[in-house]
Amino acid sequence: MFDGIKSGLARRKLLKARGVEPRCVRACGLESANKVGILHDATDEAQFEIARKLLFILQKHISFVKALGFVDSKELSDFHLQPLDFSFFCKNDLDWLGFPKEESIAEFCDTDFDILICLDLEDKIPINYVKIKSKAGFKVGFYSETNSDLLDVMISLDEENSSIEELVKQILHYLENIRYE
Repeated sequence: MFDGIKSGLARRKLLKARGVEPRCVRACGLESANKVGILHDATDEAQFEIARKLLFILQKHISFVKALGFVDSKELSDFHLQPLDFSFFCKNDLDWLGFPKEESIAEFCDTDFDILICLDLEDKIPINYVKIKSKAGFKVGFYSETNSDLLDVMISLDEENSSIEELVKQILHYLENIRYE
């Protein structure tokens, strides 16, 4: 019973966080981007490595790339402690409803990214909250019903190809093909 009440309150808080004013979407491709943010689930080391490779790829062409990862445990692992361009938040940084405390995500959310790349295949409240709070002009990620209100471009993957690697490949493909004359 308590979990049902808690999830209902969490849904209400997400709806309230979206606000009533529509955001101004600024479509942007990789060719014209100056600032890119990567939001990802960093619980698993393999998924973290995929986000890390993406960051290195983007840094070759874009001057400002930052990543924020959610670690679905109470503490960070050893592999979370080394990277400079990555920030992390974990369960200890969440309130009782499962939302990140503002101080743990404020710097990332307040950055005016040209593109926010969201590398999550599951709906997790902490990650969805960052998607809502981010001031990014263009938000790209995985297709889901929840993401339809959170992202500007959603990538649908076949069930047999539903992986973070495939999502990164498809996102890069589409972002490389967005051009303005």
